[in-house]
Amino acid sequence: MPTITDISKPGSGKRRERKVTIDDGRVLTITEETYVRFNLAGGQAMDAERLRDVELADGVARAMMEAHRLIDHRMRTRHELAARLRSRGRPEDVIAVVLDRLENVGLIDDGRFARQWIDERLRSRPVGLSLLRRELRQKGIDAGIVETALEESASGEGETDRACEALRRQTYRYARLDRAAAHRRMVAFLGRRGFRQDVIYHVVHRVLDEMAESGN
Repeated sequence: MPTITDISKPGSGKRRERKVTIDDGRVLTITEETYVRFNLAGGQAMDAERLRDVELADGVARAMMEAHRLIDHRMRTRHELAARLRSRGRPEDVIAVVLDRLENVGLIDDGRFARQWIDERLRSRPVGLSLLRRELRQKGIDAGIVETALEESASGEGETDRACEALRRQTYRYARLDRAAAHRRMVAFLGRRGFRQDVIYHVVHRVLDEMAESGN
């Protein structure tokens, strides 16, 4: 059975790590956390299962440090964090363990992320629910979580008011156009903002009538 022949610390300037040499020629560089957790020592036998456990635990410890740095910068969805860890070469079994641990302690919460995203987007500018839905789905959030967040944070009953607010801010762009041209551009503008077609139709006619009444 393979046996540890030497455990040493890398040279100065390195992170807190240990270099574990095994008599079958393998050399593992592991974190201090993994070294302590498995209580490794020279002369210790290392069968295949124990080696797998050590390598998995060390991968998780390293990926956990990376994940903490990423979420310290800003909140991320489970999908986003998985993609970032994957891009850094972390294997799928390690990623799954890290994400589950972070989710269990509330450091990953797609529902909270979705609600915060919606609140911030609506605070910065009025947009439609379909745009918010598309943005959140692109971030890998489950459709059910997205719909719940939309119901809690941006009720469909407020969509007309948001569309009116968005379009009224832009009326200066349409003041010199004839009604047909202004109508086309208003519809396109609200469509890009993600409002529903029935809302767009109602709001465009309302704002055009307001402009006509005011002489714009």
